[in-house]
Amino acid sequence: METIESLKNEILSLKEENLKLKSSQHLAAVKSDEQEAYQVSQIRFHTVFESSRLGNKIIAPDLRILEVNPALLSLLGYDRKEELIGTRILDYSPEEHHQHWKSLQDNLWKRSSPSFNLETCLRKKDGTLIWCNVNSILFEDNNETLGFTIIENITTKREIRLRKDEFINIASHELKTPLTALKAVVQLFNRIIKKDTLVNDKVIDLAHDAERYVEKLNHLVEDLLNSTKLGEGQLKLNKKRLSLKEVIEGCCNHVRLNGTHEIKHTGDLSLEVFADKHRIDQVLVNLVNNAVKYAPDSNLITIDVKDLIDKVKVSVIDKGQGISAEYVPYLFDRYYRVDENRNRGSGLGLGLYISAEIIRKHGGEIGVDTGAGKGTTFWFILPKDL
Repeated sequence: METIESLKNEILSLKEENLKLKSSQHLAAVKSDEQEAYQVSQIRFHTVFESSRLGNKIIAPDLRILEVNPALLSLLGYDRKEELIGTRILDYSPEEHHQHWKSLQDNLWKRSSPSFNLETCLRKKDGTLIWCNVNSILFEDNNETLGFTIIENITTKREIRLRKDEFINIASHELKTPLTALKAVVQLFNRIIKKDTLVNDKVIDLAHDAERYVEKLNHLVEDLLNSTKLGEGQLKLNKKRLSLKEVIEGCCNHVRLNGTHEIKHTGDLSLEVFADKHRIDQVLVNLVNNAVKYAPDSNLITIDVKDLIDKVKVSVIDKGQGISAEYVPYLFDRYYRVDENRNRGSGLGLGLYISAEIIRKHGGEIGVDTGAGKGTTFWFILPKDL
């Protein structure tokens, strides 16, 4: 009887051990599956991290750099990861921008924000400064809270944004000035008409002033509209056979009305080109306005036409103080304005840019011959035929 009880106890003990073994094996299998899943996840993360086109880094709570990807090395101008790993991100930040990273540090690790975004400046290995958009999130790794950061170079985007902001400010100012003057002139004009029954010289002068201001406003609005069209590739040309005399003799009445400059025509105005009359008129107006603005002491502006066999060259010549060589390469850039002498006038910096784009769309050329104290000649060349 004791033997039977002993055997029963032995069997029960073996069953318990077998259950424990199975349970242990199950836990081991689960743990193995979890480890495998973790390893797969790590491999996937490492692949994405290394192949990202944006700069990636992992940072510790004290802003030490623990890992970087090739894109961040390239962004900052370094060759080896070892040059960055172990350093602090503040080492690559100008001192005046350190507060940006301290804000990131406070928000992520002290206030436990799930993510943080900032725009800041970083210094490359060669000392060049670049503007970056930084997005960071927190993640847990081996019981430690780390930061995963994506860095995008936005230097060009930021420059464009600043130019747009500047453009809007300048445009608002430039549009407001002639509108205010026009409003005042029209108001005075109406008062005089109400009081006087005869049209006198004062009325005529005011009418001329109103026309000048309206013309200036039209040019500004035209520049704004054309700039937008050029940017979107929507500027259309209506080209046909065109006598340059039609355009040149009627393009600058606003200058004659102003009475400060004389427009002289030289060369063969009867020459014809294949072009859009309205657009070529716009180019000439821009070039003449430029001469008026930047050569106030040169009261003679010459429009010269030369026959180049299969092409025609049109030049707008003034005898002003000219433009220094350092500014010449940028004259046809968008929003660029010569600021050698700020009191010579203001503008949106669009006239020459738009003129250049119009001439290029005609298959022509545009350029400038100038120098300090030598006057300025803006010229463009158009084909006679298709």
